[in-house]
Amino acid sequence: MLFANTIGEPLGKGIARTRRDELLCEILTDFRCAFPELRFELDEASTTVNAQAFIRGNDRIIRLYGGLAYHVAIDTDGLVFTLLHEVGHHLSKGGRLAANAELGCECAADRWVLTKGMVQLRKRTGRSISIERAVASVENITPAACGATARKRGPNVCWADHWPRRKRALFRPDSAPAIPRCYLSEFLRVGQFAKGRR
Repeated sequence: MLFANTIGEPLGKGIARTRRDELLCEILTDFRCAFPELRFELDEASTTVNAQAFIRGNDRIIRLYGGLAYHVAIDTDGLVFTLLHEVGHHLSKGGRLAANAELGCECAADRWVLTKGMVQLRKRTGRSISIERAVASVENITPAACGATARKRGPNVCWADHWPRRKRALFRPDSAPAIPRCYLSEFLRVGQFAKGRR
């Protein structure tokens, strides 16, 4: 979800934590019902403010980390949007991650949320979200997480690394073009290899 370098502000103990536990249980139950082909995990102990889609053996997994699940600034719509985005990495068509071509890139995952994911979740579970509230919730955590300046421009370039452009695409799905190749994914892969060589 690109929440890199974000510090968590966890909910305290007591009623707020109990309510969040109940909410997470409800949300994860709905996601397991709506997307039974995927496995959903909550890593409560992790302070990482993020969620992740990955493949382990034959299992397609979505992991929600405790730093995001229990962050004071994230609300229900933000959590649901984040999980839908991660599901989109598994179920979307279009741009692929450079590190794993079996997973859709960031912009493909966002596009899937807007065009198919929210509809499928609502049809199968009755759960719906406001994309406006979801975006505001995510933005409360870290508006800079998705990047303040775009690396490349053009109609066929991933918008996920540039928060203002990503926000526009989320509010207007018709303005979110299908991206055949995700340059952000390629950039991140090259950056990881470069860091590993130092």
